[in-house]
Amino acid sequence: MKKSVESGYLLGKIDELLDRVGCPICELTFESVDDNIDTLFYENVNDPSEREKFSAGPGFCPKHLKMVEEHLKMHPELGILGVSVLYGTLDDDLKRALNDESVNFGVRCQLCDDEADAEKRYSDLFIQYISNEDRIKKYENSISTVCLKHTRDLLKNSNVNSNFKGIQEIKIERTLNSLKEFIRKNDYRYSKEPVTIMEGEAWKVISKFLY
Repeated sequence: MKKSVESGYLLGKIDELLDRVGCPICELTFESVDDNIDTLFYENVNDPSEREKFSAGPGFCPKHLKMVEEHLKMHPELGILGVSVLYGTLDDDLKRALNDESVNFGVRCQLCDDEADAEKRYSDLFIQYISNEDRIKKYENSISTVCLKHTRDLLKNSNVNSNFKGIQEIKIERTLNSLKEFIRKNDYRYSKEPVTIMEGEAWKVISKFLY
């Protein structure tokens, strides 16, 4: 019952994300990693197993270090003691690196593992979401667009709705047409024509689709 309720809640989250520019799988994955960062520094930093994971990295990769920095900036109540304790575990690695030993910092970043798990979980959830004809129609008509990376991943999954690839092609074509319309309406000859929300957001849709 709990799993069913959780699944229903997350399907509802996808419904909400369809009103926003961006990839719903990316958005849910980011939120999950961000929650893990909060949990790490709020209650788990003194857990020996968490410090072992950090040391095994060694440390965070550049991408997730930036996320940690942004999270701590947004949540000053967490302080910097926790992150200081973690980096204090890297003393031997830092000394080895200074002695020209090969140390690949962040190559086994614990948050990369968290991200991979979340990405798989939410990709499966999205496949479940678009298995329903009403929901896949809602996705088709929304401004939200699954990014190129996750599109490719989903198309490798035999369980994905057979209409998904065609819908992606329709959405990208529609976005490109909106972009062209936005450019056209910025010509003084057509400047009195109103710009739609989709036309104004088209460049963002494309940039988030690519990255």
